[in-house]
Amino acid sequence: MGFHEFGNIETMSHLEKKDVSKKEYISFRDIFNFLKRNMVVIAACTATGALLGGIYVLNSKSTYMATTRLVMDPEQGRIVSQDAATGTVIIEAAEIASQVEIVKSEAIAQAVIHKLGLTEDPEIINSQSLKSVLKGFVTSATGIFSGRADEDEEPPTDEELMRRTMGGFLSRVSVRRVGQSYVLEIGYTSGDPEKAARTANALAEAYIRNGLNDRADAAKRGASWLESRLIEVGRKAREAALAAEEYRNKHDITAMANSSTLDQQQLAEVSSQMLAARAATAAESAKLTTLTRLIEGKSADGNMDEIANNPQIQKLRDDIRLAETKLENLKSRYNDGNPAITAAQDEITRMRAAINGELRQIEAIYRSNVETAQTREQLAEAQFTSATEKGADKNIARVELSEMESRANTYRRLYESILQQYVGTMQTQSFPLGKARVVTAATAPFGRIWPKPSIILPFATVLGFAGGLMASILRSGLDRRAGSGERLQRELGITSLGSIPVYRPQLDGGNVGKPLPATMLPLRSVLDMPYSRFSEALRSVKNSLDSIIPANGSIVIGVTSVGPGEGKTTIATNLAQLYQNEGQSVLLVDADFIGSRLSRLAASAAKDVAVKPVELSFLGEQPVVLQASRSSAGKGIRGAAVSELEREDIDGDEDAGDTNPVPLVTVEQAKQASAINQRYGHLTTLKEAIVKMRRRYKVIIVDMSGFEDSADTRAICTYVDGIILVLGNSNKMTIERLADALSAFGKSRIALLGVISNRSDARRRHAAG
Repeated sequence: MGFHEFGNIETMSHLEKKDVSKKEYISFRDIFNFLKRNMVVIAACTATGALLGGIYVLNSKSTYMATTRLVMDPEQGRIVSQDAATGTVIIEAAEIASQVEIVKSEAIAQAVIHKLGLTEDPEIINSQSLKSVLKGFVTSATGIFSGRADEDEEPPTDEELMRRTMGGFLSRVSVRRVGQSYVLEIGYTSGDPEKAARTANALAEAYIRNGLNDRADAAKRGASWLESRLIEVGRKAREAALAAEEYRNKHDITAMANSSTLDQQQLAEVSSQMLAARAATAAESAKLTTLTRLIEGKSADGNMDEIANNPQIQKLRDDIRLAETKLENLKSRYNDGNPAITAAQDEITRMRAAINGELRQIEAIYRSNVETAQTREQLAEAQFTSATEKGADKNIARVELSEMESRANTYRRLYESILQQYVGTMQTQSFPLGKARVVTAATAPFGRIWPKPSIILPFATVLGFAGGLMASILRSGLDRRAGSGERLQRELGITSLGSIPVYRPQLDGGNVGKPLPATMLPLRSVLDMPYSRFSEALRSVKNSLDSIIPANGSIVIGVTSVGPGEGKTTIATNLAQLYQNEGQSVLLVDADFIGSRLSRLAASAAKDVAVKPVELSFLGEQPVVLQASRSSAGKGIRGAAVSELEREDIDGDEDAGDTNPVPLVTVEQAKQASAINQRYGHLTTLKEAIVKMRRRYKVIIVDMSGFEDSADTRAICTYVDGIILVLGNSNKMTIERLADALSAFGKSRIALLGVISNRSDARRRHAAG
């Protein structure tokens, strides 16, 4: 078992403790225990929520909603755009949202109110929102304090009545777009299903009629404007056309069918002829050059049509090839200079000269063609130069004329466009087309929309459960009672030795002899009822303490509490009796200098509480260590080496009856043994007595006063090896009070063995968590 030193116990606020314990993890078991502890609160809140939800469902007025559906025509209204990629027509969400707001506008609402006479409908006039209720309450309270509460209110004007009716009416109207379609759904809620359907249809009709009127009015205004504009544009178009014709006649500019002038057409034709002549000259010159290079032998045979189509040249070439073949055969048979070879060579030379003659004739033809082409080119250039010089003077006039004609054409097209729009506007004015139509008319609904038990009851139940959960969390957070050892360990780091249940006397009269007062019975519970819950719990505490008792030494244990009435004396006495009846040498010391309950009982009823005072005359003597053993008769301690004082105690025990009394050092003995002139000499005497007694007894239990208001207890705690803190009512002891009480020890290094929760109830301890 670990020791807890008060100097290491930190007292901190609850918020600081939360910061320190952030690293702790919450397990599912912790959540289950929390729900189990607060099961009653959560169940009560859940049941209350469900009950309130049921009451609301039963007492709420039924509300019905009737809906009618309109389809928007994207071709009639300007509410479409076209996808550039696919070319599909898509509806614009912004325009649809605008139409939704138009349906909920005051103009539509006013038309429906006048048509159905809703200014006298009590359902709308008497309906009040939360804001109006609060406003009326504030107004009434202000009137009471100002003394005007009894004054009669003036009747509302027609405008105020209309505004009030319109506010209640619009709060019942709902308009939404159905998905991504062109359809608008108009709904109206009312306590009467027939009225809801009638009003929804009236809303749709008013919206369609309003659209028709708007389009007719817009068409009428547009027609008036277009008419005046058409007259003005027509006049300007006529003036522009007349000015262009006058300018053309003035500068002698002849217009052709293709909107070009005669001079321009002549210049274009001469330019084309000049280009064709240049091309022909270049072609003939190229042929002549190629043929000349061929005759001079500077190039191979060219691919020319005149040469390829000349039969004489082709025949001479074939003869040359045969002669060359014959010459090669002769050279292979005869030597050079042979008359046959010479004759063959002369024949080849003659034929080549004949080919050159033919080529010279073709060259003469090409040269003649070149001269003819050059002459045509010169003529075309002369004509082009003449036409250019002739039309240069009219270029400036032609530019001005083009501008005038462009202005006239613009006015003419504008006139035609305005005329077309004017015709369409007149048709729209005569036959206005609506951009919406009813596709589904509203009918009386069969089912109500509110209240819905399937929604309200589960929601109220969940809300009640959440409220109970929040109340439990708040209760757990604000509950600072030291309810269990887990909380003490978590908050202050103090170990719990166990919990002692409330003492309940034995009903069958287990106490032999004369009956004892009820206040004395708990002091001998382990003797009278050794197997009761009280005794078993105390034995469990003793087993925990046995682990810290040295094998061949002694230990001094102090028993204290925060304040009086915690049951520390009962715990100390029964604990000493347990050690005494298990064969341990034990001494009980009454160090409660304020209450002195044990000392008073030892003087009046020592035998009843199984204690016996011992003398302190041995304080000046040399102590003798006692080796304790249990006798077969169970009548006390027999030592191998005993002093005369101890024998006297044992002899007295034999006269005590069946019980084995516990040796007790009373308060009076400590005070009498102290010096007379020392006010607080009993503390020194007690300290010396403890030092002497621990050589004779293995276990010394010191019963002390509550340390919260006793300086003696805080001093005596330094004399013992460890102290046991008894919490008589842990449900009333808060963590803060316990921490403040422990902080009274300051920096004293006092070992705290643990805490005993006295008079505890298992269920209450479990609920305190």
